[in-house]
Amino acid sequence: MTSPSPLRTMFSTVLRRMAILLVVLAVGGCVIGYLAAGTPGLWGGLLGTGLAAFFLLTTAVVMLATADKPLHVASAALVGSWLAKVVVVFVVLLVVRGRDFYDPVVFFVTLALAILGSVAIEMSAAMKARVPHVDPSNRTENDGPTA
Repeated sequence: MTSPSPLRTMFSTVLRRMAILLVVLAVGGCVIGYLAAGTPGLWGGLLGTGLAAFFLLTTAVVMLATADKPLHVASAALVGSWLAKVVVVFVVLLVVRGRDFYDPVVFFVTLALAILGSVAIEMSAAMKARVPHVDPSNRTENDGPTA
């Protein structure tokens, strides 16, 4: 059995850490939102966490699914999923705009914390990943160093 590729390992680490971040945000955002703004704060925390979960986990799943694919396939999947996610986010924001069942401040703070946390998770995983820049399996006998 072969070991998973370094990219697959990195993306699965990102996916696990994102799930933990989202659970912490859901619990913390809902509790703090409820204490700060009542039921609208609770809904703001839930809505912010749900939207962040959709956006962040979709990216991690797409990258994990295309980790062993050629670069053009992974790039096309990432850009395609990003465009689809942006459309969904805009539709959700248009639907909830002007509604009073949620607190927009709690919603914004939850989303901002999710974005900052995901950037930290992704950067940490990328810095610790041991992804080779050269594929040593493609070397031939004559590919030694030139002087």
